[in-house]
Amino acid sequence: MRNIYLIIAKQIVDEAGRIIREARETNTFSFKFKQDDTPITNIDQQVQDYMTKRLKDNFDIQVMGEENCEEIDESKPYWAIDPIDGTWAFITHENTSAINLSLIENNEVVIGIVYNPFTNEFFQTEKGEKSYIRMLMLPLRENKTVAVVNFKPERSHPIVKSLNQLFKENKIKKLTSIGGSITYSMCMVAKGAFSNYIAYFNSNASPWDLSAAYLIIKNSGGYVTDLDGVEIDPIHHKGYIIASANADARNDFLAMINPLLANQTSE
Repeated sequence: MRNIYLIIAKQIVDEAGRIIREARETNTFSFKFKQDDTPITNIDQQVQDYMTKRLKDNFDIQVMGEENCEEIDESKPYWAIDPIDGTWAFITHENTSAINLSLIENNEVVIGIVYNPFTNEFFQTEKGEKSYIRMLMLPLRENKTVAVVNFKPERSHPIVKSLNQLFKENKIKKLTSIGGSITYSMCMVAKGAFSNYIAYFNSNASPWDLSAAYLIIKNSGGYVTDLDGVEIDPIHHKGYIIASANADARNDFLAMINPLLANQTSE
């Protein structure tokens, strides 16, 4: 039964991607800033409304989304939507935005979809199954790159200083800083483009933030943990996340980064 959910959800996300792509190609979108100074476009709401209607037309399941979020009962199954994760990247015509869609039951992620409509990378998975990009099973390859995203200088200084030190010592082969969608970057770990990826949530994540990419990484053989190596809560996590392609990547990275962070804290 859940496979039918995935098939229909993929169709909905694919069509939502077309709406986003056409809006940017024709430059027919406007944007403003929310109270927290994050941008929102008219396309965010349009896509969320479209996805919500299609999901409710097909399933008797609650739907929540980032824009004008409705109150739901989280003890019952629900869909979680982020219509454009990486809105600023969308506005500035970068190709690192994505649509996030997950189905959550009993506080567990059972379906995860992340779609970048500009690169046409479509990541999907369901509980107990493998992760795929389109029809190809993940990971596709292994890469030793460490990616870092969305850090503000005042809070990122210790970890960035530690990463730079590891890079200077040739313990990290490549260090990349990227913006845009956190979930798309996490899926790059599942794909094999990065070995580890670091991001930070200074407040509790919402269900649409991490859940889809978390399941995609997990089902590709990877891990999403905090700095102590403890698996995160994919629905309401707060703090650092370390997304790792496999156990070796996770263990090696945490063994390198934590002593340096401890030294900086004691200085």
